[in-house]
This record gives sequence, structure tokens and C-alpha cells, in this order.
Amino acid sequence: MEAANQEKIDVAEAKMKGDIGAKLREGQTLQNVAKIDLDTKIISTQRQGKGKKQEIRVKTEVKVFENLREAEVAEANAELAKRKAGWAREAQVAEVEAMKAVALRDAELQWEVEIMNGRRSLRLSS
Repeated sequence: MEAANQEKIDVAEAKMKGDIGAKLREGQTLQNVAKIDLDTKIISTQRQGKGKKQEIRVKTEVKVFENLREAEVAEANAELAKRKAGWAREAQVAEVEAMKAVALRDAELQWEVEIMNGRRSLRLSS
């Protein structure tokens, strides 16, 4: 009887150790899964962060390039406006000089007409 009782005790202890071992393995499995999930999330977040940084860097480089192009266009437009203003001044000067030349030629022709009229008057009176 004592052996049968000892056997029952041994079986109960073995079952208890088996149950405890199974629960320990189940707990360790859950802990390992949680750790792997956490590590995966961390790595995923880091990769997303790197991708976002790269995207921001590219957008920044594009914006800098666009700003440089806009500055170059503005500079070219300013140079063109300056040249047009110079050309307009040159045209005005040329127009004034042409008007002077026309007025001078008119005066010369008028003087020649007066001289001819004077000569004709002299011939007529002689």
C-alpha cells in the first residue's frame, strides 16, 4: 500500500513538474514572441525614419535647385531690363540728334533760300 501511495505521489509530482515546465515554456515562448515583435517594430520604425529623412533630403535639394533657377531667371530678367533701358536711352539720344540734324538742315536750307532771294532781289533791282 505504501508503495502504491508513493507511486501516486511520484506520479502527481511528475505531473506537477510537467505542468510547471509546460507553463514555463509557454511563458518563455510568449516572452520571446513579444521581444521579436518589439524588435521588428523598432527596426521597421528606424527604416521608416531613414526613408523619411531621405525623402526630406531629396525635397530640400529639389527646393534649393528650384530657388537657384528662380534666382538665375530673376538675374537674367534684371539684366535684360537694364539693357532695354539702355537701348531706350540710346534711341532717345538718336532721336534728339536726328531732330537736331533736321532742324540744322532746315536752317541751312532756309539760309540758302534767303541768300537766293537776296540775290534775286539784287538782280531785279539792278
